[in-house]
Amino acid sequence: MPRDLGSVLARLEGRFDRRPAEELAARERPRCLLPAGQHCSSGWHWREDGGQGTAFARCGRAAAARAQAAAAEIPGAQTFESFEQLRENEAFQAARRWAGSAVAGAKGRRTLALIRPDAVAGSSGCGKTHLLRAAARTLARAGRWVEYVTAPDLTRTVRGRALYDGVERGAAEIAVAKWRRSDALIFDDLGQEESAAPITAAFLVGLLDEREGERLAFATNASERELGLRYGAPLVSRLLAGAEVPALCGIDFRRHWKEAV
Repeated sequence: MPRDLGSVLARLEGRFDRRPAEELAARERPRCLLPAGQHCSSGWHWREDGGQGTAFARCGRAAAARAQAAAAEIPGAQTFESFEQLRENEAFQAARRWAGSAVAGAKGRRTLALIRPDAVAGSSGCGKTHLLRAAARTLARAGRWVEYVTAPDLTRTVRGRALYDGVERGAAEIAVAKWRRSDALIFDDLGQEESAAPITAAFLVGLLDEREGERLAFATNASERELGLRYGAPLVSRLLAGAEVPALCGIDFRRHWKEAV
């Protein structure tokens, strides 16, 4: 190797090694061709680094645009502002606390459990899904990675992991990987999935063990006793460990809103 070329490469290697780890990892990211301050679909901008070569910088507008896009992927349009506080005020306050602490990264109860009290005959229509979607949308708009999982999603994933079809199994494994790594994981209508309860329970036990200490929220029309009968004590213990469980009145506001107010 020519002496001049060797010295150039040595200087380049030393220069890159002195750069922050985030910039080193960003070297392979695509170069942004838009001027700074404009939307960048890649999320990065190219900048000169004081004569020390080149580096990438985060694009704030792109991050905000991605957060809005993530919030738009949450089903429906429910927000905390659109929730009638006259119904299930305790659950409303609990959901707002959970979402607020998740956004701030503050300590506190990491699990929110919206379950039917044993003394209440039913809890359909009381606003559980509304509150979970509002919480998910709040986290997504704040730039947090939230995975909102419905009963069909859970059914498809549990079944897909047991199939030999490469496409369906691959899609299921991708979904599981996202659930494992997300900042917050939300299950809606737990207990309504069509996959076999023992298989579902075994899958969820493993998933929650991997996510121990991470944010979790779930809603179900079953009581704690019914959850135990369906899934077994190991899963119920993991679901409710340290959870905030607000009391639900159980009034179906879809059908009896006028009577309730």
